[in-house]
Amino acid sequence: MDLTAFIPEAWKTTARAVAEAGVDANLHRAPAKISKTVKRHCMAELKRLTLILRRLIFLMALSMNLAPVKPRAASNYFEAKESAPQTDTVSFQLTPASPGECPHFLRGPLMLPQPGFVDAAPVLARWTALLHVLKTHQRRAKSLARTLARWQAAGEAKPVILPMAKVHRLSPQLGLIASALPMLIAQALKTWPDTG
Repeated sequence: MDLTAFIPEAWKTTARAVAEAGVDANLHRAPAKISKTVKRHCMAELKRLTLILRRLIFLMALSMNLAPVKPRAASNYFEAKESAPQTDTVSFQLTPASPGECPHFLRGPLMLPQPGFVDAAPVLARWTALLHVLKTHQRRAKSLARTLARWQAAGEAKPVILPMAKVHRLSPQLGLIASALPMLIAQALKTWPDTG
């Protein structure tokens, strides 16, 4: 399947949407506080764009032809290493997190929400993580391609990509991309052994 025209155009459109989402919420000015409405709308938009980016990277990984991995020198696990202090950042996961304890929203509110401004740090961290993914997408796609090759060699079940919900909230271009990605990924996964 030839995706040479689709992937770059989808990538440009998604990158522009990520930039516009940050500019619309004035995140490029790094505010300390934003209104709750702006935070809610921006987080919802960034979650939708994150899903599109994950699927685009998945499609890029499926379309890559990688050379066999060269073995590297072993490292000593017990050797002491100097490490830099960790900072609070949002990581971009290519696979969904495993379910943990009961979600906090099922327990009910601990207090009534108050109107006003909230901290902008979580929104800024998510937006910054998406901008970082836009810069390093080739490396991430290559890593995911190797992971998918390992899964396929181990006989794992074929990944299933469901259609994206609430596509009507996206712009027409992003809606078209979000609607096309599950179909394109399903076509790219035809070489995977069927587990059904």
